Amino acid sequence: MVIPDKKRLQYFSWLTLLGMSAMGILLINFVQKRDVQSVLLGGKPYYLQIIAGLFFGSISGILALLLVRGKKFKSLRSFFETLMLELNPSFLNILFYSFCAGVGEEVLFRAGIQPLIGIWPASMLFVFLHGYINPSNISLSIYGLFLIIICSGFGYLFKFFGLTSVISAHFVYDVAMFSALRYAHRGPQ
Repeated sequence: MVIPDKKRLQYFSWLTLLGMSAMGILLINFVQKRDVQSVLLGGKPYYLQIIAGLFFGSISGILALLLVRGKKFKSLRSFFETLMLELNPSFLNILFYSFCAGVGEEVLFRAGIQPLIGIWPASMLFVFLHGYINPSNISLSIYGLFLIIICSGFGYLFKFFGLTSVISAHFVYDVAMFSALRYAHRGPQ
């Protein structure tokens, strides 16, 4: 496997933020025929959305970390830790990647696709497209099934709170996972 360099990963992060957001906006406007502004900015008051997102994202991140730290996930954890160590992102890089993924992916999958196909199918599509379901790798597939549940939780956040809640949850989840994997073997500085 080729490890992407930071420059390429920044490019893909910008592409995720701008490209996926644009696709989501096009789906809202032309396929759903809904007001883009009300979909992107609607929902509960922002402080409630942020609180709900931070709470759900934190709990999801903790559960995911507990899962991948299990004995059966050692090879999967080692793969991701090695990937993060070779990429060697700074904490600011992690924040940037997490922000781009949180916004771009959620505008597309939650605001754009989910209203068309439903919460669970959108969640399954998200996980399948990320490659987390692989019959030849049981631990990866178990993690993928776990992610379908988490993504469905993101879907319900969007439905009951609004887009800001799910972006917040996704951002916190990614920061927690990337940071834990990146700094897993670092001793005290």
